[in-house]
Amino acid sequence: MFFIFSNFSRVPHLAGTEQNFLLAKQIQAQWKEYGLDKVELAHYDILLSYPNKTSPNYISIIDDSGNEVFRTALSEQTPAGYENISDVVPPYNAYSAQGTPEGELLYVNYARTEDFHFLERNLNISCRGKILIARYGKIFRGNKVKNAQNAGAMGLILYSDPADYSAPGVDPYPNGWNLPGDGAQRGNILNVNGAGDPLTPGYPAKEYAYRYNERDGAGLPKIPVHPIGANDAEKLLQ
Repeated sequence: MFFIFSNFSRVPHLAGTEQNFLLAKQIQAQWKEYGLDKVELAHYDILLSYPNKTSPNYISIIDDSGNEVFRTALSEQTPAGYENISDVVPPYNAYSAQGTPEGELLYVNYARTEDFHFLERNLNISCRGKILIARYGKIFRGNKVKNAQNAGAMGLILYSDPADYSAPGVDPYPNGWNLPGDGAQRGNILNVNGAGDPLTPGYPAKEYAYRYNERDGAGLPKIPVHPIGANDAEKLLQ
């Protein structure tokens, strides 16, 4: 079983890509070999979200003169001595809205409802018109985005805090299994509560299904969202 899992994770296999399809067929063949009576591959036509590889997302710090003084990394570094695999998807949050918001940065902890209540009710700090930065954890990333939108934010930056994603006494990868400082967590930010494809919520995404247009898709974020590593987050928080 270890061989199977390592085989699945050895190369990038983003949803909807040819490599992902090849792995699905491999699983189908393996299950048939195990003796299952029937194993089918079902086709669904769903809305997928991919980054622009020629113009990847990043976060900048701009000084008072409009000059860029810092820019977050476009990708993670390959550890020394390890195979440099091509086609690794750059850090992004699937289904993020497009845009280039510019504004004041505000830290909102885990971007939970109680975090926003504390800022607004206890500290009299409004999130409206600001770019928020929050750490992963406690709640689903899609709920963080929804909370940020409801608070009037222009955009949201997500990062993995070592306090949440590092075990004491364990080295970062590749010497240990802790997340490296430049590691950015990908993942979709839909807020559809298990309803499936945002264009056919609650129904299978088949050719006969009624579809929303992309502007009105269920749970699609209205603000730009981007994930970064802890090293870059430290620069922004400073």
